[in-house]
Amino acid sequence: MWKALVRRFLIFIPQIIGVTIVIFILAEFMPGDALSGLYMDPTLDPIAIEAMREAHGLNDPWNVRYVRWVTNMLQGDFGMSIQWHRPVLEVVGERIGNTIFLSLLTVIIVYIFAIPVGLIAGRYKGKMAEKAISVYNFIQLSIPLVVFAVMLQWVFAILLIWFPLRGSVSVDAVGGGFFEVFLSRLHHAMLPALSMALLSGVGVIQFLANEINDQRSTDYPLTARSKGVPIGKVYTRHIFRNSILPIVAGVGGIIVGLFGGAVIIETLFTFFGMGQLFVASIAIQDWPVANFLIVFYASLSMIGFLISDIALTIFDPRIRIK
Repeated sequence: MWKALVRRFLIFIPQIIGVTIVIFILAEFMPGDALSGLYMDPTLDPIAIEAMREAHGLNDPWNVRYVRWVTNMLQGDFGMSIQWHRPVLEVVGERIGNTIFLSLLTVIIVYIFAIPVGLIAGRYKGKMAEKAISVYNFIQLSIPLVVFAVMLQWVFAILLIWFPLRGSVSVDAVGGGFFEVFLSRLHHAMLPALSMALLSGVGVIQFLANEINDQRSTDYPLTARSKGVPIGKVYTRHIFRNSILPIVAGVGGIIVGLFGGAVIIETLFTFFGMGQLFVASIAIQDWPVANFLIVFYASLSMIGFLISDIALTIFDPRIRIK
């Protein structure tokens, strides 16, 4: 298994190189740069702007800038943010904690909510409970993430005032202790996490229900039932353990999808995370930050699917990574 993991990581190298080339070339086709357009002070002297462009190396050929960018990254230097005038790692480091916190909270809500609901939908197929869950899945699949998030904002943040509408932590909690800051972050992240979790959980519910229906007609549940095993234990100890395997295999994809969905949610909720930073960097063409985040998301996708393979081998010893 360890040899297979090492080979997987070695395969990542040409994939990451390909990603860096593609995103750098795409950035070249974008008109203008961070030192031109509406985001610059119109009173600045054009000579000063040109000097700034020269200082940032924006006048060099694209291949020279690409080699310099990759070489610096290999040395741990990811460049300077043109917008913030600070190292890229420092700018991203201020926000990555919030994004990870939001994504982990979303994953926890997804599995706490979706696995029991999927088990009910699979066990009581054809009953009212399963039909109600099917209607819920259909409605959720029909609603875009942005619309659903705005609906939750209107109900829980504006009408009921249960959760804050914007931000990632309250100003009053910043000067407090760890526990106070944690509760404030949890309070601010709950509504964005619910927005992603309730939609992401639909796929988990449907997959689990379908797997339970398939496993129920196999031989081993019938054998267990004929031996007098209670129906509840047949579902929890036999059918459910085999039905959960596809869900485990998809945990890496779910995590990657949540980081991608955070781009929309963080922008909508003004949540101080990497998703909001990514959108802002694209808008003002701060390519050192944007390119780093794209490489980060690409690397995360590859690692996420590798985590899925490892988790699958742990839950099912019959499967081995080859």
